[in-house]
Amino acid sequence: MTPTAPHAAGFGNDPAVDRVRPLIHDRLRAVECERNLRVVFACESGSRAWGFASDDSDFDVRFIYVRRAADYLRLRPPADAFDLHDGGDFDLAGWDIRKIAELLRKSNSSLLEWLDSPIIYEADGVVSKRLVDLRNKYFDAKKSVYHYLSLAGKVYGKYIEEEPQPIRKKYLYVLRPLACVCYIEQHGRQSPTSFPETLTDIQLSPNVRSAIDQLVAAKQGNAELGRASADPVLNGWIEEALEAGRRLAERLPINEVPNTSLDDMIHHAILSPNTEAHT
Repeated sequence: MTPTAPHAAGFGNDPAVDRVRPLIHDRLRAVECERNLRVVFACESGSRAWGFASDDSDFDVRFIYVRRAADYLRLRPPADAFDLHDGGDFDLAGWDIRKIAELLRKSNSSLLEWLDSPIIYEADGVVSKRLVDLRNKYFDAKKSVYHYLSLAGKVYGKYIEEEPQPIRKKYLYVLRPLACVCYIEQHGRQSPTSFPETLTDIQLSPNVRSAIDQLVAAKQGNAELGRASADPVLNGWIEEALEAGRRLAERLPINEVPNTSLDDMIHHAILSPNTEAHT
């Protein structure tokens, strides 16, 4: 479960992240002042959250914000999302609480992953806690499986399937979503954001697990994952997992949940703001 204390969480998971936390904290405070909003949740996404980043990987910060009540009553409210690219190693992107509610209603897998990120920069302990609780309620296995199959299938078809010497790190961007599909099938809930944690909790044959573990260890160790001969063990498992995932998606039911809890969450976030200071 994602920590929801008002303080940052996940120290020690990634030393590079810990070094830049003060910079990210200051950048979020500047965003609040510049755009007149309140950040209620901020996390790391992408390879660092997945657990196979290199030391030189970028920092992909995703945050959720709430505006003043008056801003939501305007004829043309402010944009409900924006990106902040400084041209360096930091990629910040924010989403308004109403947009977040809509993404939750759709069981958006990227949002579900952010709410379970092992690296939390900030969480207000009120709105963020409600979001984490709603994560499980609005999770739709069918939609998530289709999402992960799409991710895996596109990368596999473009970079690996017909390549005699594929770029090795591309395997990770196929294996991770397929591992998520296996987790959903075996546990009936959204998979952990951390790839190593997902792998720990799914059943794999010893040779497949060994091949994946070696690849993850090489990526974490900053080895140069250039081109190499296609891995028959991984290719075989990927093709089997893609087909099994398609059959799974077809038979899964849709999770129909009323919007009441999301409406309540939006109302509380906008009209009953948390006044606890950031630390």
